[in-house]
Amino acid sequence: MKSFIIIILLIAGLLGAILVMNYPKENSTEINTQNTIENVVTEKIEDEHEHEHDHSVEIEGSEMKRLTIQEVANLWEIDSEELLGEIIQKFNLKKNYTTETTLEYIRDEEYKFSPAIIKDIAEKLKDKK
Repeated sequence: MKSFIIIILLIAGLLGAILVMNYPKENSTEINTQNTIENVVTEKIEDEHEHEHDHSVEIEGSEMKRLTIQEVANLWEIDSEELLGEIIQKFNLKKNYTTETTLEYIRDEEYKFSPAIIKDIAEKLKDKK
């Protein structure tokens, strides 16, 4: 009977060791998810940084968010109503905005778009002129 118990304990120990070796480490999913999120955020920041140099007007996104549609249009020398229309269409905005509305207000109200997208829209309108 003692040898039977010893064999059972040995088998249980081996199975336990196998399970421990194959079981994911604690928080490994959390760590992998965090690393993935950090990589995506880093890539996004790098893309936006590279993207900023492709525009005829050099302005930081953080500064641009505080501008009105009219002020953005003035910087790019484009029609403010046309810019507003393109922004509304691009983001499928539902509320009413004017050319005196700031980009930050729109972002707070409906959609957290990147200022780089507004730069792209402004560039497109400028190139169309």
